[in-house]
Amino acid sequence: MKIELWVAIVTGLVALTTAAGTILSSIRISDRSAKNAKDIEQLKIENERTKVADEQQKEMSNYIEPLARSCYDLQSRLYNILKRQLIQVYFLNGNDREKAYVINNTTFLVGQYLCWTEIVRREIQFIDLGESDRTRDLLCLQDAISNTWGTDEFSPSFRLFAGEQRAIGEALITTSARGQECMGYGAFLRVFAEGVNPLIDSIRADVAALSCNFKEATSRLTILQNKLIDLLTRLDQKHIRFPKNRTTKV
Repeated sequence: MKIELWVAIVTGLVALTTAAGTILSSIRISDRSAKNAKDIEQLKIENERTKVADEQQKEMSNYIEPLARSCYDLQSRLYNILKRQLIQVYFLNGNDREKAYVINNTTFLVGQYLCWTEIVRREIQFIDLGESDRTRDLLCLQDAISNTWGTDEFSPSFRLFAGEQRAIGEALITTSARGQECMGYGAFLRVFAEGVNPLIDSIRADVAALSCNFKEATSRLTILQNKLIDLLTRLDQKHIRFPKNRTTKV
């Protein structure tokens, strides 16, 4: 075989080998680029999910914080009624201003809790919190409190059916630049004078009736206070906002 033919064959083989190497290298680069692009896209998706979750938690915190405060205020009032003789001291033996305050402010604290409960219930419908244990626990605890208000297991004192609870909560909702919130005590006194809202007046009547039927109301109020503590503990697990020694069950 002539030398020229061998040279041509060798040259061809070298060219084929080089071409094959180039093709394989291109395939590897292409695969690597595709993998990198996929990784980048996945990272973008995960970052977006994290961002959405953070925004959802931030949005929920706008409602959870005041719910916790309303829970604390109401359980504290119930504790003072049940253990510190608030009715005897400031209603039975108080002056007219003190009597009016006991009735109106206690009624407001009940309404304030029901209001923030209603607001949170509404907001959870539109915020996807997935399988959050915190959310499930929150809803279960709220349901337990709602059932305690409405059960006929106790005397009729302070009994509020589920629809009545929501109606009272709805009545106290106001809208501002921050979104939905509960009206303050001053606004409550202006808007809900006696005779304006029958459901709110019924709470006033139940508070006033504690002066003569205290024992009958004790069972419902005690369980309510205990369950409010359970909810508050779930909302403030490390007792950062509300000292543990101020959240004692009756």
